[in-house]
Amino acid sequence: MSDKKFDAVVIGSGLGGLTAGAMLAHDGYSVCLLERNFSLGGAASVYKVGPLTVEASLHQTSDARNPRDVKHDILRRLGILDEIEWLATGALYTVRGGPVGEAFELPFGFAAAYEALAARFPDKRAAIQRFLGEVEQIHDALWTLKQAREESSFAKLARGLWEVAPAAAGWQNSLHEIMERDFAGCEALKCALGANLAYYGDDPRRLWWIYYAIAQGAYIGSGGAYIKGGSRQLSLKLAKCITKTGGVVRMGRHVSAIETDAGGNVIAIRHVARRAGDSEERIEARVAMANCAPSEAAAMMDAPARAKMEETFGSRRLSTSLFSANFGLSAKPSTVGLTDFTTVVMPQNMRRFDQYGDGAGAMAEDPKGELPLHTIANFTAVDSGLWDEPPILVSVLGLDRIENWRDLPRETALARRERWLDAIQASLDRDYPGFSGLVTTRMLLNAYSMASYLNTPEGAVYGFAALPAEAPILMGFPRTPHTPIAGLYLASSFGGEHGFNGAMLSGAEAARLAERRLAVAT
Repeated sequence: MSDKKFDAVVIGSGLGGLTAGAMLAHDGYSVCLLERNFSLGGAASVYKVGPLTVEASLHQTSDARNPRDVKHDILRRLGILDEIEWLATGALYTVRGGPVGEAFELPFGFAAAYEALAARFPDKRAAIQRFLGEVEQIHDALWTLKQAREESSFAKLARGLWEVAPAAAGWQNSLHEIMERDFAGCEALKCALGANLAYYGDDPRRLWWIYYAIAQGAYIGSGGAYIKGGSRQLSLKLAKCITKTGGVVRMGRHVSAIETDAGGNVIAIRHVARRAGDSEERIEARVAMANCAPSEAAAMMDAPARAKMEETFGSRRLSTSLFSANFGLSAKPSTVGLTDFTTVVMPQNMRRFDQYGDGAGAMAEDPKGELPLHTIANFTAVDSGLWDEPPILVSVLGLDRIENWRDLPRETALARRERWLDAIQASLDRDYPGFSGLVTTRMLLNAYSMASYLNTPEGAVYGFAALPAEAPILMGFPRTPHTPIAGLYLASSFGGEHGFNGAMLSGAEAARLAERRLAVAT
């Protein structure tokens, strides 16, 4: 066993861990990042399955070029904002079916979104204006308060506290409750505003209104974007921020233990070669950044520390999981009429927005009738730089649960996957005649795939579920990178909110907390 010393060890190379490591390295701390896989990025990566190049997770993110986007200041501070080519994806999405009926396109920009919604639902103009106004104000309040903290600006603090008034009023509400307040009886309007709910959760009755406002506000305010070359470009840039300062990034290393001293402080990390389980090394560190689920971090600790983690995090509800059906085509999907970047298709038997998650259990059986709610991602709607030549990727995403696949014999699970691929392909062929004739390869990832690839319990793709806050706003934001173990921080969606934005925000906040501890120790 060899011993080394670093200020910080990052466990995992997802966006939260990479962001935390990059921020610490940028500020002069020594960083070692350990990744169990043999590629960087976790969900923020691109990989090959046979001849098909697959985008692991990023189908759309809010455009970081907008100064009020949550990623903007992080990437600007690290000096990599302009090193990444952000491709605007146009309208946020097109949604059709269910209560919406004929296709509706939600543009970006609050004014444009209002005009489109008001034109479709003219009798709800005042309610739409109120709803979007609150979304914008809550989104802006987060940005203003963040600026106030970083600049120690009393003026910005005062403005942020004024802007946060709508958040205070609805702090403990669900999205369903706020939509009922403004749009009771107009299910089509609710669906038009929340068609991409699967980016955040699976049930508007249990989704925190504040989280929806922050996340959807980022999309509406900044517009959607895809990174040219795929999400791996962002991961590689963040990793370079670590290595160019003398930090270390090591792949294929499995963390076997997080050591604590008698006072419960993190003191060291032990890790081994993932494949062989040998070549153990020990790194002394003053802080550890866990880019993994709290349960995974707890499993690396001794019994007393593990018990503390279980007491703090064990009862928290996990987020949804997803399936991803990936098709490789011999020609661009525009040749059969698929031109939008993001299309949300709701089943005709869906009557209310609060039925959004009803299809999450569909894959427990073979396909029956029309597909559950799903989203089509067409990456060639922009110049992605990845699918200029066949096979060209089209992905279909939807809600899934690991219970749908639990305890199935391998052959049974494989056969069911094929039947679902058949059903999804047939649906696409009906909507875009000729689609099946372009398919040359295909694959289905399910909740088990997500659990295995992301090393996350139950395949939870967004960390903990974004449930409405139980305590009033004066108690602060309910999710934090803090853990009960001194020197251990959650640098992932489990320590903040969901998606790319949430993971990066959590990583940046974890780094800020770690720096405070490191500065005191120094």
